[in-house]
Amino acid sequence: MIHVDPSMTDEEFLRLFEKGIQAQWGTDQIDWGLTEGISEPKKLALGQLITPVYLGEQTAMLGVSAVLPMILTNGQAEPALYLASMGLDEARHFRNLNHLYRVLNVEPLPSRRLPEMWRYHARLLQKHDPVQWVFGILISDLFAKTFYGGFAERFPDTVVGRLSRRTLQDEARHQAFSDRYLNRMLPTMDPDAKNELLVLRDDLFRIMEKLGERLRGPMEVLDWSPEEFLKELWGDTERWVKRLGLVSLTEV
Repeated sequence: MIHVDPSMTDEEFLRLFEKGIQAQWGTDQIDWGLTEGISEPKKLALGQLITPVYLGEQTAMLGVSAVLPMILTNGQAEPALYLASMGLDEARHFRNLNHLYRVLNVEPLPSRRLPEMWRYHARLLQKHDPVQWVFGILISDLFAKTFYGGFAERFPDTVVGRLSRRTLQDEARHQAFSDRYLNRMLPTMDPDAKNELLVLRDDLFRIMEKLGERLRGPMEVLDWSPEEFLKELWGDTERWVKRLGLVSLTEV
């Protein structure tokens, strides 16, 4: 999988990598003291609702480390270069959320309370196929976008809102990577392999429906509902399915 001097000619991936480098940021760029206006019940609810995203950032780091060798084995140096920078993004998100829990003085849900998250991330890597993982991570980025967007909307002038808005910029780059990678790989796949991507989508949403029920209580504290969340996420996902040209398969 290692090449001494790989040819790097895909300018789109290289530009995305450079953009990722220039957009790096750290904990010192967030005002962690902006907690005024977040009541104790809402802090507790936030602690619970952030948990699946918190776990997701950690498992995304593991996913990148698992998929990188597959990408390199396929001789795809430019996507591998971007994925390495994406690993840093995920690590930063994990570090920031870890610090946010201390700032809010709340704790995440115990892992045993969210078994769906382990099922979700096991499903992402079930096929040991980079295209499946990238499509799954696109859905995961949309999942994170919906959560972070909801936090930014509900807590705009607090540390939660500001941290969420900065993180959304990273998530947008990750979606751009998925778009580029999938648009290059999908034309090389047969209809059955493409249909497996939609099976993955449906499996992930079934898991998320169960997760939503577990989080109904804290979501309602923030005037949110699992149904509202999943409707927005499904709409985003379907727009991407159509954009990627998989829409004809959904209509069969």
